[in-house]
Amino acid sequence: MNKPYYLAYEDRYRRVFEAGIELWGHSPDDETLVRTLAEWVEENDLAGKTVVEFACGEGAAGVILSKLGVRYRGFDIAPSAIEKARERLRDFPDARVERLDMVKERAGLPETFDAALDCMGFHMILTDADRDAYLANANTVLKPGAPMLFFRESYRDNAYTGVVESFDHWKEITGDDYTTPQLRSYRDGADGKEVWIPCVPARARNREGYCTEMERAGFAVEKFMGMEESSAILYSVSIYVRKR
Repeated sequence: MNKPYYLAYEDRYRRVFEAGIELWGHSPDDETLVRTLAEWVEENDLAGKTVVEFACGEGAAGVILSKLGVRYRGFDIAPSAIEKARERLRDFPDARVERLDMVKERAGLPETFDAALDCMGFHMILTDADRDAYLANANTVLKPGAPMLFFRESYRDNAYTGVVESFDHWKEITGDDYTTPQLRSYRDGADGKEVWIPCVPARARNREGYCTEMERAGFAVEKFMGMEESSAILYSVSIYVRKR
């Protein structure tokens, strides 16, 4: 594949928006996300500080964090999602959203941000090399001791524990691809809209797998929490880490 495999998200977003669906990812009204972010901001005294979100999608977490008083910076690789996020955040003068390949690029200079967030983004990166690069880039732009929250990441006790060298390798292991269409319903169910969208594989980890990756990148794992089942993902965890 000439383009990064994770750029398939752009095709997914375009199809969703063309179907007339305004919001596909998290909602700014997601009670669990709102509660989690409010507690995280308070516990880490982040009001008035700069928080970066990687794989920000349509900006739901950006709205929540902006209402909580942080200076928000969101990054995503999908132009269609960025456009929606900017529209959603236009009333918050301290919020900005830009395009970025989180695997190949850094979001700022070393020690730029006071905290970082990833909502269901990290598990979409499949290969070991890409995951390590993503975590290294995230760690580099955080100030010493800064917290990072990985929210609703795919989890399996029996997750594959070997090395994944490429997307083709992952496809051989799992059979997952980026082309097989699925008929999906709009998550809030309010208008009954459905859309055919391509599959987007996710790489689940078990507890040891996630903790090993985080610690190798220079993070200390402080809390590892199982999440309730949701329409977004069946089995997931939230991982609270801090830059060492």
